[in-house]
Amino acid sequence: MNMDVLFFGVLIFLAEVAVLTLGTVRTMVTVLGESRAAFALGCLEMTLWIFGTSAVMLKVGEEPFLGVCYAMGFAVGNVVGILAEKKLALGNVVVRIISAFHGAEIARAVRCAGFMITTVAGEAADGPVTVQFVVCKRKDMKDVLRVARGVDPELFYTFETAGGASSIHSPSGSRVDKLLGPIKKVVPQI
Repeated sequence: MNMDVLFFGVLIFLAEVAVLTLGTVRTMVTVLGESRAAFALGCLEMTLWIFGTSAVMLKVGEEPFLGVCYAMGFAVGNVVGILAEKKLALGNVVVRIISAFHGAEIARAVRCAGFMITTVAGEAADGPVTVQFVVCKRKDMKDVLRVARGVDPELFYTFETAGGASSIHSPSGSRVDKLLGPIKKVVPQI
């Protein structure tokens, strides 16, 4: 195998990693209803895929190593896509916090941290519990749970994706606001 084939194999590997990573993120933004982002990511993903796949198909008979690079890029791209999606933490979640003895304190602490919380009385196998609902940005879920566990380390929680909400208050602010904040200071009309 010569250096040209090795270089080409590395390019195919990287292209396939990019395609799968973009595909994972595109799927997430599609589920969230972000049509513009899904469109842009889809165009980029398919452009890379067509060129990468056609390059492999033309040469794989002569250089089977390129097929291995493509397959490895596919596998690594799946993992990188999952990691990217977790890091981006797009969307909203409903967090249910269940506590037997510290419901009021948890609610107070979560509210003081800047989140909205709704408390409901419930019944568990061992007696009464407090069930609390927090609708928050997925990126804020760790903060909500950190605050709640600071009050009751033994709490039980579940979460699920929230398809939509009338409004979400986030103490950490939005990513767009963080990006545009310095620009708005210079150009206030934005």
